[in-house]
Amino acid sequence: MATTSPDKERQMLGFFLVPGVYLRVLAETVRQLDHNDRVLYEGLSFTPADLKENDSRVFVTDAIVMAERALALAGKDGLSFALARELRLTIHGTLGFAALTSPTFAGALESVQRYLQLRAPFLSMVQSDAGDKVLVQLCTEFDVPGLYPFLAETVSATLIMLAEQLLDREDAAGKGFALVDGKLPGVVVHLSRAEPDYYRRFADQLPVRFEYGRPEEMMVFPRGLLDVRMRLADADASRMAREQCEFELQKAIREQGDITLAIRNMLRLMPGPLPSLEAMAERFCVSSRTLKRRLAEKETTYREIVEAVLKDRAIQLLRYTNQSIGEIAYELGYADLSNFSRAFRKWTGKSASEFREGGPDPAPEVGP
Repeated sequence: MATTSPDKERQMLGFFLVPGVYLRVLAETVRQLDHNDRVLYEGLSFTPADLKENDSRVFVTDAIVMAERALALAGKDGLSFALARELRLTIHGTLGFAALTSPTFAGALESVQRYLQLRAPFLSMVQSDAGDKVLVQLCTEFDVPGLYPFLAETVSATLIMLAEQLLDREDAAGKGFALVDGKLPGVVVHLSRAEPDYYRRFADQLPVRFEYGRPEEMMVFPRGLLDVRMRLADADASRMAREQCEFELQKAIREQGDITLAIRNMLRLMPGPLPSLEAMAERFCVSSRTLKRRLAEKETTYREIVEAVLKDRAIQLLRYTNQSIGEIAYELGYADLSNFSRAFRKWTGKSASEFREGGPDPAPEVGP
């Protein structure tokens, strides 16, 4: 697998932009927690006035610096949960509107999964089935030491709070998902960090339970919950919002994006078997030779990206389902079980059966 140096990752991060409204709300939340938010802006290329513009955008590198400063100031005060509470639906623009008007919660999740990189380009979501549950794993696309636990906690809390607010309560109750003591039944958030001291102060305000010290960052939903209608479901409005999000996404890919991230995120949304290099090149309106060259510039290949996605998917299926190894191989697009077995041993150093019997390690990769 290809790797990138910290300097090169920093250069790659510089391609991406974050909506300024998120940083404006971050600064306001720091101030609400009785800290001086002015220090957040020192030495950066924007001011509080710049962030008031509706279309303001900030380089991810600057956003990371600001978030690190905010965390140092107010992290122990529960900044993540306080910020999630302030990130209301309207702040997320067309992505929020696409989720709000989706016919069902499944559609809302699909919109967030596909277009999350427009709002948080350093994160992606991977959805997988596990019997009567649906698992939504958060993955980081770049190494942001010390910041990822905060980002994962904030994004998880934001999504959960919005879901609780936007689900049609009557339809949810009819499908067996009425709130119980203010909590959505069967929904839980897993986070790998140790439980912070401030969690207990916010636990009663959260619509689900957060469990800490788990192997990975993940939201767990009962499968039936995905069929619940959204409060303001409107298929036509949702379609138009998704079309706008798609336009923004393709523009970002052309002008700012890292082609490896775009391909990986697209593959994560596809069922097996995954498309060939030629088919993927057609999706990006380039020749297969051009796509190979652009990936080579990122020190990777299409085959490496595909294998990273297949490895993650195989580990999820082995870890969280009771499907046979043959069924998993077929679902991943392997016509021959022996080919899957060889690939899995190459990825992990274990056979699939040894992995299933021996525990959760190694964890899925987050990139090629």
